[in-house]
Amino acid sequence: MQRQLRAMIDTSAYELLHLQHLSALDRLVEEGSVVVYGCNVVRRELREISPKMKLGGKSFRNILLNIYDKLTEKHSYQLESVADNLAEEYWNAYEGGIAKRKLMDDFRIVAISSLHNLDLVVSQDDKSMKSGVAVRAYLKVNNANGFRTPAFYSVKELIP
Repeated sequence: MQRQLRAMIDTSAYELLHLQHLSALDRLVEEGSVVVYGCNVVRRELREISPKMKLGGKSFRNILLNIYDKLTEKHSYQLESVADNLAEEYWNAYEGGIAKRKLMDDFRIVAISSLHNLDLVVSQDDKSMKSGVAVRAYLKVNNANGFRTPAFYSVKELIP
C-alpha cells in the first residue's frame, strides 16, 4: 500500500489548483493518497483577497475559500506561540534579502507544518518560501530543534 502523504497547501497554490488541477487533487484525496491540512495563516491570506476580484462572474476569494474549506475540512491547525517562535528562528537564520513582513507568513506556514510533522508543503512560491536561502534556514533551525523539515513541492509535482 502506498504511504499517505500529509500536505499543507500554501496560499500561492490555490489559484492554479482551481484553474487546472482540482479534480486530480480531489481524486488523490478520495483515494487516501493525500490528506490536505490547513492553517489559519493560509485561510487569513485567502480572506485578504479583495471581494471585488471576480473570476467567471463569481467572487475569486469565495471560490478559493470554498476550495480551501473543502480540502481541509477536518484537518486544520492554528498558529500557536511555539510556531510563531519557530518562524522567528527561521527569520534569524535567514540570509536572504526579502523583507521580514513579506516572509513571516511563509515562515509560519512552514513552522506549523514542521511542528505537526507534515510531509509536504505545496507552494508555487519559488522566490521566497521555497528559495534556497529559506530552505537552508528551515533545515538549520529544524535540525537544531529536532523537527523534520517538510519537502517542498509545486502543484505539478504533487499531481501526477
